[in-house]
Amino acid sequence: MLGTVALPAALPAGRSAPAGHTIPPDLHDYDFFMARVKFDSDRSVVDGWNIQPAGDNYLLDELRKAVRCQVKLIPGLRRSRPGGGSVNHFNAVVDFNYADDLHKFPFLFMTAGGHYSFNDAQKENFKHYLEQGGFVLMDDCVAHGPGDFFYHSSYQLLEHLFGQGAVKMISTGHEIFHNIYDLSRIGLPYIQGTNWGPRGIFIEDRLAVFLTSTDIHCGWADRTQTWFGPNVTRRFGGRGIHGYNEAIKMGINLIMYVLSH
Repeated sequence: MLGTVALPAALPAGRSAPAGHTIPPDLHDYDFFMARVKFDSDRSVVDGWNIQPAGDNYLLDELRKAVRCQVKLIPGLRRSRPGGGSVNHFNAVVDFNYADDLHKFPFLFMTAGGHYSFNDAQKENFKHYLEQGGFVLMDDCVAHGPGDFFYHSSYQLLEHLFGQGAVKMISTGHEIFHNIYDLSRIGLPYIQGTNWGPRGIFIEDRLAVFLTSTDIHCGWADRTQTWFGPNVTRRFGGRGIHGYNEAIKMGINLIMYVLSH
C-alpha cells in the first residue's frame, strides 16, 4: 500500500560508503525502511547516534500492524541501557558525509545526547537532501541525565542553513497531529527532558524537519511501559506524562505524513 518512496532527483555524488554505512540489498522488498543517521557527537555523553535500536524496531512493528505494510524487523532486539547498537541493528545507516544513497530513504531518524556539529560537506548534503524532498526527525535523547544539548545543536544547524527564524513552532492543528491518530489534544508527546514544543523546518508548505526535545524515541523503546507514563515512578530528570503509546502514535503519524508528501 505504501510503496517505496524515492525523492524527486538524485543527490550529488559522494564517496564510497564507509565502514558503518549500510544500504541493505533488500531495500525494495519492503514498503518502508527507516534509516538512522550516523554522526559524531560529544563523546563525554554516553548516548550516541546509535542509542536504543530497539525503539526503531518497535515503531516499525507497530507501523506494520497499524497500516498492514511490509517492514524489515531486526530479530532479538530488546531495550537496553547503556550503550548503543551496531549498524546491523538498524534497517539502514546513512552518513551525511556520503550523499550517494540518501535519496533512497524519504525518512531519516537522527538522535543523540550530546552537542554535535557538521562539516561543510555534511551541511551541503543535509540541506540538499531536504530540498530534494527528504525528511529528518531530529529527537533529543536525554536518557542519562538532564540536558538538551542535541536539541540546541540541531536548532543552531537548522538556523545556520535556512536562516534566522526558519525553525517554526508547529501548531497542534497540523496534520502530523491527527492524520492517523488524533494527538491534537496533547500535541507533542512529553516523555522526558526540557519541553521546547514541536518545531520544524518548512520548505514551501512541506514539513521537512521535525525537531523535538522530549525524547519520543525513548518512548518507543519502552514497550513494556516500565520507564515512562502516568503510572510509572521514573528515575530520570524531566518527568514526562506520556509513554510508549503516545510516542508510537506520533512516530506513525510522522511516517505517514512523509509517505503522503
